[in-house]
Amino acid sequence: MKNENFPWIQWIFTLSFILITFLPRSLDDTMFMDGLVYASIARNMAIGKGSFFQPYFADSFWLPYDNDGYFYGHPPLQFGLESVLFRVFGDTPFVENIYNLLVLIATIVLLVAIWKRFFKESSLQGMSWLPVLCWYSMLIVWYGMPNNFLDSTMAVFCLLSCYFQLCAFESSTTNKQRIVFLLLAGFSIFLSVMTKGPVGLYPLAFSGIYLLFYRKSKFIETVLPTILLVSAFAFPLLLLFFYEPARFFFSKYFEGQVVNALLQKREKVSEESGAHLYLLKELFRSVWPHITATIALYLIAWFAGIKTQLAQKTTRIALVCFMVAASGILPMLVSVKQYHHYLLPAMPFVALLFAVLISERLKALYELNPRLSRVAALLAACCCWVITFQKLNYRKENVIGNNTRHIMKYVPHHATLGVCNNLLNNPDIYAYSQRYNHMSLCAHTDTTTYTLVDAGCVDTYKKIGHELVSLEGNYFLLIKKSAGILSSR
Repeated sequence: MKNENFPWIQWIFTLSFILITFLPRSLDDTMFMDGLVYASIARNMAIGKGSFFQPYFADSFWLPYDNDGYFYGHPPLQFGLESVLFRVFGDTPFVENIYNLLVLIATIVLLVAIWKRFFKESSLQGMSWLPVLCWYSMLIVWYGMPNNFLDSTMAVFCLLSCYFQLCAFESSTTNKQRIVFLLLAGFSIFLSVMTKGPVGLYPLAFSGIYLLFYRKSKFIETVLPTILLVSAFAFPLLLLFFYEPARFFFSKYFEGQVVNALLQKREKVSEESGAHLYLLKELFRSVWPHITATIALYLIAWFAGIKTQLAQKTTRIALVCFMVAASGILPMLVSVKQYHHYLLPAMPFVALLFAVLISERLKALYELNPRLSRVAALLAACCCWVITFQKLNYRKENVIGNNTRHIMKYVPHHATLGVCNNLLNNPDIYAYSQRYNHMSLCAHTDTTTYTLVDAGCVDTYKKIGHELVSLEGNYFLLIKKSAGILSSR
């Protein structure tokens, strides 16, 4: 694949592949409850409920250690960024989808930029579509990108920091430029931490790892960039602690999220002894197709007579990507509070690793028959569009979301919705109720006009003087007759 021939066909296929999940999931009005909670907080911030250092979700929350009037569970940067979109576009579900699209574009741009820096003055530079394809074809990325996760935003700032560090270590970079790039890289780490806490610190390891493989530097020459990075990250964080609302927020966050997670007092992925290894299991679930494809590609190349070893430069890049990815994943194994989307910030470097390992052989196979390769890429792109249109015509069943929209016909905005004991710990009900109807939930159903119940408790809560509205999935809405049933809006 020559540099003068822009690989537009490969890019068409890559972007078509991305749209298989991203487009339908952006239009089906269905989102994982974490994303709905974060969108609710951003919307509330935009309309003046809560503030940057006092994020407000609702008067109720299903996790007892987060129910303190305000949401101190995560740093507030994404909420602040997303609230800007709510101010511009208003309260519409398309806001979180637009935000997801911006995060997707930013990640792709940075992956391409890092790839081109790695392979500067190399014929492999034109394969910048490959790490993007490897990244989005991972199960957790496929699932996570349309879901408004904080981890996706944090990944953007982590990639930005690593890109600036790569710029700093270019041979053509002057000392003044190097300092500026390292300061920008450190500030990007600050933004990463302000998005979702200490996990965003892993780019601090990038400069040491990179210099270990690319330069035979003295110890002090390796330490100095790290000092600049830490300074640029720590200085704005230190300034925040002179601001009382910020200091109070971080004290609540550190105590309620970081300390409790380390002490295993927050939600746990498992009670088993192997709970600490959950992320490694999820990592393997996401990359086993890549491992299989890499082995298959090597075998195909061998049978085609392509037996070249990885170039020394390519090997160095692969080792850098492996160690950076490890620095982003391994520290999280200390806690048993692990969810699969926690992998998202490190997955771009896992994708870069696989793309690096297969790039030379894939390029050689392409050059054996370029015309056939182009036809195969176009056919694959067409298949992607067929699958996308099929998924657009299939609406995933969403009982809680549908019930929330039905309830909106009877329950006014900002009302308090009573829930029976069976539903108190159902996070989807909290998330959908607040996101789409500004409703808080309450267990004291004697004081509420409207009560949501399921088939298991409807007889207990149903009393004389209540109207009963049937909902999907054996759910029911009880309305006190004195309130009257509101006409549909």
